[in-house]
Amino acid sequence: MLYMIGLGLDDNEITQKGLEALEEVDHAYVEFYTNTKDIDLDLIEEKTGTEIEELSREEVEQKDLIVEGAGEMDIAFLVSGDPLTATTHYDIKHRAEERDVKVEVVHGPSILTSVAETGLNVYKFGRVVTLPEDAKPQSLMAHVEENDSIGLHTLVLLDIDYSATDAAEKLIDLGIDKEREAVVLERANQSSQWITVARLDKITEEKFGRPPHSIVLTGEADHKEAEFLEEHRG
Repeated sequence: MLYMIGLGLDDNEITQKGLEALEEVDHAYVEFYTNTKDIDLDLIEEKTGTEIEELSREEVEQKDLIVEGAGEMDIAFLVSGDPLTATTHYDIKHRAEERDVKVEVVHGPSILTSVAETGLNVYKFGRVVTLPEDAKPQSLMAHVEENDSIGLHTLVLLDIDYSATDAAEKLIDLGIDKEREAVVLERANQSSQWITVARLDKITEEKFGRPPHSIVLTGEADHKEAEFLEEHRG
């Protein structure tokens, strides 16, 4: 049996269902390469009595350690945010099911819902894009333009330690209008969460706090969304 459990974005966001599953498993793994390590694992181990082993990206993506283990015993795989947000994690679920391993997904809060903290309606977001620190994906522009064509907002996910300051500069280099309104969401769901609304060229001049950071390129904001955005305007 494989339990894929979302930890949420901060301490104490793992659900009761997740904690109960963790109490019953034979072994538990966790990865933090898809998000910052802001979760207190010691606290979770104390609550559940289960020791948690951290895996590297290579161990998760290139080895079948999790899937093979779940074929013989009850395994928990813990993931920051929601366990099925990243393609890598869905692939683990798929491989397990191909081997007739039973999988139970225990969802957790993720950036895809927490972005609503900005005041923008989650139903008005289009395709999510990823902006890595070490590349300039040309496909990003096509997806942004597609969202723009129907007035939708675009959530831009950044690499773990990538600053919104540098990311905004790269977005401009890729062809996004420097006067485009954007929202920076710092440390979503954490007590130090902070939201800034400004033009992209102004964001390139800002010094933000510690990551993780996300950027939203706003689409056609309705009256209520515009009111919320005004509260955070830089």
